[in-house]
Amino acid sequence: MTTQHSITAGIDVGDRYSYLCLLDTETGEVIEEGRITTSKEAFEVRFAGHQPMRVAIETGTHSPWISRLLEECGHEVLVANARKLRLIYAEGRKTDRLDAENLARLARLDPRLLSPVRHRGRESQAHLALVRSREALVGARTKLT
Repeated sequence: MTTQHSITAGIDVGDRYSYLCLLDTETGEVIEEGRITTSKEAFEVRFAGHQPMRVAIETGTHSPWISRLLEECGHEVLVANARKLRLIYAEGRKTDRLDAENLARLARLDPRLLSPVRHRGRESQAHLALVRSREALVGARTKLT
């Protein structure tokens, strides 16, 4: 997507809380920072009905559902490859606030720096889970015999 957004967001996703940093895309100034509960309801309240923005998150446990939800709300979502991203901003000082801001700044500067990945769709993810569970059952059955 090549749409120019006036706001670029970085979200450091955690299990209970996620940290949000919004930047003015033009100036790079931080226009909002804060915590949000990592739940579907909280993300919908915060992002549904707001102007479209570019949002960067890292790959992780919650990134599939968060990326789908944000896209459904009309935002451009970049899911950063966490393994490659650490090479860019690995430093001694690591906080949720800094991680969210760094994600936003990288997304604002050049999304390719995030080495973005595309998650499978909801249906495809469910099929894969079924296949893996069958493989696990077959493997367990084989060990018993």
